[in-house]
Amino acid sequence: SGGSAATTSNSYAHITTPLVEVGSILVSIPTTDLCQGLDQQYWHRSVVLITEVAENPARGNTEQTVPDEELAMGEKRGKWSYRGIMLNRHTNSMLFGSDDDTATIEEYECDTWTIQRGGDLLGLDSNSGTQFACLHQFGQHSDAASSKLIGNISYTTLSIAQALCNENPTKYHPDDFMTFGGFCSWRPGQLEREMGEDRAEWVVLSVDWQTIWDELLLQREKATQVIASDCVDQAQHEILLNAGTNMWRHFLEKIGMQEEQATSRLPAGQLGFYDSMLNVWAEEQLVRGGVNKDDDNDDDGDSSKPIRPGAIARAKSPPTNDMLLYDAEFLRCTILVLEEREDCTVGVILNHPMSAAIECKESEDPLPIRYGGPIDIETWRDGSYRDEYYEDDDSDDEVYEGFMDYQNNEVNFEDLAFDDDVNDEDVGFEDDESSFLWIHRSKPLGLKNVGTRLGSSKFWLIKEDEALEHIQAGTLQLHDTMVFSSVSIWEKGAELGQCGGGLREQVDGLHSMEVVEVNDHQMDAVWQLLTKQNVLTKESLDTNIDATIKAWDMMSADEGEIAQNHDRHTSKVRLATAALKAYLARNLLGDPLNTLVEL
Repeated sequence: SGGSAATTSNSYAHITTPLVEVGSILVSIPTTDLCQGLDQQYWHRSVVLITEVAENPARGNTEQTVPDEELAMGEKRGKWSYRGIMLNRHTNSMLFGSDDDTATIEEYECDTWTIQRGGDLLGLDSNSGTQFACLHQFGQHSDAASSKLIGNISYTTLSIAQALCNENPTKYHPDDFMTFGGFCSWRPGQLEREMGEDRAEWVVLSVDWQTIWDELLLQREKATQVIASDCVDQAQHEILLNAGTNMWRHFLEKIGMQEEQATSRLPAGQLGFYDSMLNVWAEEQLVRGGVNKDDDNDDDGDSSKPIRPGAIARAKSPPTNDMLLYDAEFLRCTILVLEEREDCTVGVILNHPMSAAIECKESEDPLPIRYGGPIDIETWRDGSYRDEYYEDDDSDDEVYEGFMDYQNNEVNFEDLAFDDDVNDEDVGFEDDESSFLWIHRSKPLGLKNVGTRLGSSKFWLIKEDEALEHIQAGTLQLHDTMVFSSVSIWEKGAELGQCGGGLREQVDGLHSMEVVEVNDHQMDAVWQLLTKQNVLTKESLDTNIDATIKAWDMMSADEGEIAQNHDRHTSKVRLATAALKAYLARNLLGDPLNTLVEL
């Protein structure tokens, strides 16, 4: 079997940064980059073993394993220079190699493999299938199909490991292997930048093979206890995550670096934010089935009837783990539904001013442009949002290009050109060629049928030229107007989720949002509060978030509901506020390195 941890007089560990070679250990170092708390949280406090290095790392090798749809956009896409597996993300999952119902207990046990998450490429969640690989320590008995990494540790495929166990069960057993689903990869120049003085996100170690194997055994011992126990899911994911974090600490201690030194660049509150987001990730990804998100959820609900143009929805609080991890822009949000169609629901987030604005009228403050969601207005109108290009993770960047200026946190109005000659021709909203969506809540103009009314609500869509004309004439006030650069679209389909997609999927399937019945008095108060939000700057970030949360509270049925959401699950509510601030700082303010987000 794999044996227990051993000590050896031949143990060593020293820093080799920036030298990276097969068998190197990479230990992550937390930085102020908020991306560590928002995306791929598993990199926080991670340990990686390098398994492959391109012959020429500066040029890289062509990617021939990972499907194109799993490759992130950007420079040198389709190339890799370094590959590795993450060592400290053990799950409570097991892989059973045989589906043979006639197998004996002994045969069954000899084909049962505990699984670790090795990386995000061809990982356990990949739609293209998981690439499983195994580490083992056979020394001179290593099979020719294995690749030696360091000392007695070799690297092979799961299929070869299974064949060895099946063909010679007295010699080989699944416990002799560490099995990983997926791997990680760096493009040419990427790891060098991440290791460089400006970022210093990794320290590279040369460590003896026995120390590496002993750390893996210690972690698996904890995982085995979790798998065999009857402890609740909450305890399981914490035990697994703590075992991985201890491995991270142990490797740092090998080079004389204490945790306090490794995390010294971060205030304690920001480190707490990163740790809490990693904990949420572990709840979902290390424990089979994840943690029960809400015991009070009613899976038989049907909210489709109140989802209509002019309806108001909001994020639930405390938030779901999925929203914290993958949809932080919707945390504590207020959504106005624009369309409810057979193929999708369309809406806008009302509470996200961006760092750009439109000067509509001399002597008055500019009107903040708002982020309404991840789909820009033009691609919504022409339907091209369905194209694969706009489904890529990097497509959000396209929304802001051309009308945001991040330099020195200044607002750039010069890139926003508008035609002063208003066309009075009565054309449909679909013919508006503006890159923005305008909404007004002026009851006098609404009574005159200025704009397109959203259902029976007190919201009207209005064409840009018409809006500017009325603003300049004084018949439409800025506090009655919002302008959006983008929208949110929830597509529908029989194969999409439990409820067929749409906003209803978020409400009844994922239980991440709720439709709220808001009277005119409440909506007037919410609208008045949100229209007082300022153009997004470092100085206005916190006050804008305060307005977002207050607006959310205003739509609660009573003060008791507000108190319940602030008192129950307080840590999750605070984490939602921190994650929202991190999202806004990174995606809308464009300052992920210098914005303090604390928990």
